[in-house]
Amino acid sequence: MAVLIIAGLDTGGGAGLKADIETVSALGEHPLPVLTAVTYQNPSEVRGYHALPPEVVREQIRAVKGHFEIKAVKIGMLGNGEIGEAVAKETEGLTRVFDPVMVSSTGAKLVDSVKSIESLIPGSIVTPNVPEAGVLSGLKISSVEDMKRAAKTIAEELDAKAVVITGGHLGYTDVLYWDGRFYEFPGEKVDGFTHGTGCVFSSALTTFLAKGLELPEAVKGAKRFVEGSIRFSKAEVRAVNPLWELERDAHRWRAKVELEGAVKELVKLGERLNSHVPEVGTNFALATPFNEVFAVKGRIVRYGKTVKPVGPVELGASDHLRRALFKMREFYPEVRAVLNLRYSEELVKSAEKLGLVVSFYDRKEEPEEVKRAEKGTIEWGIESAVKRVGKKPDIIYHLGDWGKEPMVLVFGRNAREVVKRVMLLLGLTF
Repeated sequence: MAVLIIAGLDTGGGAGLKADIETVSALGEHPLPVLTAVTYQNPSEVRGYHALPPEVVREQIRAVKGHFEIKAVKIGMLGNGEIGEAVAKETEGLTRVFDPVMVSSTGAKLVDSVKSIESLIPGSIVTPNVPEAGVLSGLKISSVEDMKRAAKTIAEELDAKAVVITGGHLGYTDVLYWDGRFYEFPGEKVDGFTHGTGCVFSSALTTFLAKGLELPEAVKGAKRFVEGSIRFSKAEVRAVNPLWELERDAHRWRAKVELEGAVKELVKLGERLNSHVPEVGTNFALATPFNEVFAVKGRIVRYGKTVKPVGPVELGASDHLRRALFKMREFYPEVRAVLNLRYSEELVKSAEKLGLVVSFYDRKEEPEEVKRAEKGTIEWGIESAVKRVGKKPDIIYHLGDWGKEPMVLVFGRNAREVVKRVMLLLGLTF
């Protein structure tokens, strides 16, 4: 299924056609990219742009219109009114989603005038953010009710087929006005970079419409997709990540395979490992680059003279080690794996002889407010141990407390490194 995308090029790679292509592709459809303008920008600034001649834009559209069955079209940056008129004429009759791009996220102007974009509004599903909706409607917007009034005004006065005002600038609720009805789509603040959200939202919405979803369901799906692209955004380009689902699933598969292999190596240690398994069992956790954690369901337990995993490697199978790993990664993001063993002086002395960095925390020093808080001890303990040693610890231990078994945590950059360290601690050759 083909989705036509008409937009400008972001040389910083965070928005525009690149984000549109990735979004449509990630959602399983075929993108047909048509270039309207070239911007000169990086993640910090937009230095300017050059709009293509209208006939060049027109011929790009005609080339693909005559060959592909186009289900829907997303329109973004236009650059000027002549391009807007050409695009309006060539896309007439198509399901059309128009993101009325006026300025960049850094405040740079990306169209010569508001009048230049008005030819695309009639018959289109328009997706302005709050500032853009304010310009198009002439209304001041400071609440969801204001968003509704603006959406209705744009639909009725500018003849839009529907209006979706995205609420990233105002409380994270999106508002849809369609066929005389209002729909609200509440959201939440998602930590991450937001450059490119408008492009990704409108491209995702277009793709869901091309798949045959009703408009409210398409808006809901696009909002969820954007939230994920922010949550797993790319720090190096300070922009959203439209490929987040594909990358997440690939990292999940790799982590699962890596940890399954490491668990098999541990099981081979059998008798040698048996006496070092705590009463509560041993677990082994591995984090993906997306901060999701795999572990052994039910833990690894003593089984006669040997050891065995109770269940398979699964996502989210250990809350205890997940929290320890997350806290460590706040200080040292390169640490991805951790395993717990029964505390013994023998293990600690062995670690020190091997030249590993060893630290500890004392539960008796735990502040009362942390003890009273739910699930705060692990985080406090890891932070205390890191600060105590002043550098990245390979081993962290504690001597337990009332009802708490003493424990040793073995950290590593990957599951293989943790297995290697466990073997060395036990006096085995890796």
